[in-house]
Amino acid sequence: MFLSQVEKYRAASHRAIQILEKCGATLMEVDSDGTMSYPEPQNCAKDNAEKHSRSKPLSIEEEQSIKVFYENKLQEVCKNFHFPHKIQATALIYFKRFYLQWSVMEHQPKHIMLTCIYAACKIEENHVSAEELEFGI
Repeated sequence: MFLSQVEKYRAASHRAIQILEKCGATLMEVDSDGTMSYPEPQNCAKDNAEKHSRSKPLSIEEEQSIKVFYENKLQEVCKNFHFPHKIQATALIYFKRFYLQWSVMEHQPKHIMLTCIYAACKIEENHVSAEELEFGI
């Protein structure tokens, strides 16, 4: 059975909310060997006041707004670099597909946006170094 896009968004958001409640943070960490891990769970015996000072999860509508913002930024960056439309389209597809599986609460959209642009340049054989992309931003 295939999940619809809305169901995938909800599942990713729900997973991020559960991790936020359990660990107090949601951003995944990438180790030097490339493996990903969630933050360590916080001790349950901590002060109750600390629990109330934690970040509040984003709603699905807020997440969608953030994704749309970075989709527009992605297009703006591609235009500033004068990349062909094919690269812009490829990067945008990568970005949208990534966030079908993950929440913006788990991975920084700015980093994913730049990674998608870089990968699209490689796939479409428009060679640009990561340094050039970094300095151009």
